[in-house]
Parts: sequence; structure tokens; C-alpha cells
Amino acid sequence: MNQVQAEKVIKPLMAVVIAGIFLGIYVMIPAFYSTLWQLTVSRDIQGLSAYIASFGSAAVLLMILLIILTNMTGLPSVQFVTVNGILFGILPGIVISWIGQVAGNVLAFVIMRYVFRRTARRLVARSRFVARLNRHITARTAFFLRAIPYSPNFAITALCALSRIGFTEHGIATIAGKFLAICIEVWMGYGLIRFDWHDLRLAAGGVLIMALLAGYTWHTWKHKN
Repeated sequence: MNQVQAEKVIKPLMAVVIAGIFLGIYVMIPAFYSTLWQLTVSRDIQGLSAYIASFGSAAVLLMILLIILTNMTGLPSVQFVTVNGILFGILPGIVISWIGQVAGNVLAFVIMRYVFRRTARRLVARSRFVARLNRHITARTAFFLRAIPYSPNFAITALCALSRIGFTEHGIATIAGKFLAICIEVWMGYGLIRFDWHDLRLAAGGVLIMALLAGYTWHTWKHKN
């Protein structure tokens, strides 16, 4: 089976798998999506936390799955990261959110890089900006992009998938970078909900440091190119 035939088989298969996961959740918990949507739109983090907690021991796996799916589809996951800190505590919340984000980003990278490879190559060939960017995305760049709190994961994954960065390099950069970002996101979300100004100051300081590092990296890249 050549690459074209493989893509024709894998693309619908991936769509069926993702749709099957969403459908499976709906069959087991019919009101899940409507309740999740209402609580998320209303920004009722306390209500969302209470709803997730009602699933008992399955709440951990459910939160990991939700974060994986949001990172694979481009939907925001910040509300789930915040809930993890409130529901499970700061340290367990960081670990749970980190696992979900790393798994979601790596899976999205694999799909974009290996399933939609021909489409990605055509996009790079048609755009000078993307082609230029493609040549300069390195493991260090990916690490800094991943380490920025509240960064658009799906967009960063797409940039990495279009670049020449290897699977292992992207995985290591994602594992390390997302740990730093998740620590700040969970800490800040926890501080906002609990109104703990000490936590907020520490988290805000972390965001500022990461922003300065990202700015320095961008300035250095622009200067070299």
C-alpha cells in the first residue's frame, strides 16, 4: 500500500474513531455535552467542577480524555485545566492536565504530519511565509512556544507538523514546554477561583518570565533571518 492509498484509508478511519469517542460518551451520558456546554458558556467553574466530581473515580480519566480531545480538535481546554486544579488540588491537577495536553498535542502532530502529509507539503510549497517558517522551526522554538501559558496548542502543533522537526524532538519539546505552561495555568486558575493573591502574583510572574523569554527568542530569530 503506497502513501496515497494509506492516506485514503487512515483519514476516514481517524474520523470514525474520533466520532466514535464522542458518540460513545453521548450514549453513556446523554446530558453530558449539553450540561458541559451550559456550564462552560456561563463560565461557572465551580458548577463545572461539581459536575465533573459527580463521576467519582472516573473523573480523572474523563478530564484527561476531554483535554486530549480539545487539543486534537482545536477547542479551548483552559476551563478543564482550571477545574483540575480546583477538583484534584494543584499538584495532581498539574499532572492530570499535563498528561492530557501532551497526549493531545502529540496525537494531533502525528495526524497532521503523517496522515495529512501530502496536503501539508502542498501548503508549504504554495506559501513563501510558511516555507520560510518551516525551515526555522527547531526543537528549541517548539519548546518556547509550548511553554507559553494559554498558547494556541492547535496552531503550534500545525506549525510543528509543517516544519522539519522530528517526531522525537517535537515530543521532548512538548513534554518539557507544556509542563512549565501547565504549572502556571493551573496555579493561576486556582488563584483566580480561590482569590489567593499570593498564588496569582506567583503565576503572573511566571507568565511574565515566559513572555519575556518568548519575546527574546522571537527577536533572536528575526535578527538571524
